[in-house]
Amino acid sequence: MIHIASRAALAAASALAIASPAMAHMTFETAQSAPGETFRGVLVLPHGCDGAPTDTVRVTLPDGFADASAEAKDGWALETSEHNGRVSRIVWSGGSVPDDGHETFAFTGRFATDLPETDILFAVEQMCGEVSLGWEPAVSLGDEPADQGHDGGDAVTVGDLELSGAFARATLPNAPVGGGYVTITNTGDRPDRLVSAQSWFSPDVQIHEMAVVNDVMNMQHLPEGLEIPAGETVTLAPGGLHMMFMDIAQPFVQGETVPVTLTFERAGAVEIELAVQAFGASGMTSGHEGH
Repeated sequence: MIHIASRAALAAASALAIASPAMAHMTFETAQSAPGETFRGVLVLPHGCDGAPTDTVRVTLPDGFADASAEAKDGWALETSEHNGRVSRIVWSGGSVPDDGHETFAFTGRFATDLPETDILFAVEQMCGEVSLGWEPAVSLGDEPADQGHDGGDAVTVGDLELSGAFARATLPNAPVGGGYVTITNTGDRPDRLVSAQSWFSPDVQIHEMAVVNDVMNMQHLPEGLEIPAGETVTLAPGGLHMMFMDIAQPFVQGETVPVTLTFERAGAVEIELAVQAFGASGMTSGHEGH
């Protein structure tokens, strides 16, 4: 049976196997396709497990997804298994993604032409030694990207800065962290700097950057803040620069908002509302630029 879910149901997607906290969010880099189309699924693993490296990733492909092939990764063994004449499971094993590391796992396949235009869930299992985490990233076969949510409201201006497209991703019930995203445009002729972020949702909101070090994508904290060059736009988005809400007081719930106060070196402080989209959302909405 094809594993599908309504947009509302996606907000309640939870871990398959455990209830303990985990520093991980498995999502698709691109989460939109259509019936009959070929889809390249790039799973993004922005963290290992809480205190342990990830050594195995298993993907169970839904019915209606055929002609699948997986991309090999250096340092990882690749295995596939078949059911009813099609590849039904892909396993990468033997590698190591540290707790503060980042990695991607890619495969290609084709959605059947008779599938409905809805969201299709892929079951993904992340192994960290004896710990098993389960995720259900979605691909939308409709006109909108999977996990589409709010558009972040109207733009907010402070000094020479314009902030737009602010959003957060819904979190699983036991997740200890949440991600926040916003686009910042500096219309002035002098650079500014985002020096801090604060929210009652978290005792410590950090600015993080995904950066390639020795051909490996890693996440790093930017304690000195983030420069916003004059006349340029800086986008905080999944897979790149972002706000990380540590030890969140409660889950981020789709349809609600997360307030956060951003303090800039020149422009000063401004409070914005992050519209909580579904788990794994990209932030792309009609009428706004994608992140």
